Amino acid sequence: MSENPYRSPSTGGASPRTRSTRWLVWSGAVCLGLASLCLSLTVVGMIVSFHTIAQSQTPNPADLAHGIRMSMLATVAGMPLGIVGVGLLIAGLIIRRPVE
Repeated sequence: MSENPYRSPSTGGASPRTRSTRWLVWSGAVCLGLASLCLSLTVVGMIVSFHTIAQSQTPNPADLAHGIRMSMLATVAGMPLGIVGVGLLIAGLIIRRPVE
């Protein structure tokens, strides 16, 4: 009785070699890169907005609100990209394909 009766004969004892699904990983990385770009645009927009108010002779709250609103549009665009990017990255690392 040299063979293990519980081992599947097709695998031969060794687990098959697999690797991550590359297109999912790359898509997730691109989405996360775009989300970080949107976050950077938000920060730059806020800095410009506050600088404009600081340099004006008569500060107007409407100008500050407009600048903040414009910079928040980048955040609204970046949040779904970040969520999708994390999902694609995790899926790309979990879903494996056999190496031939």
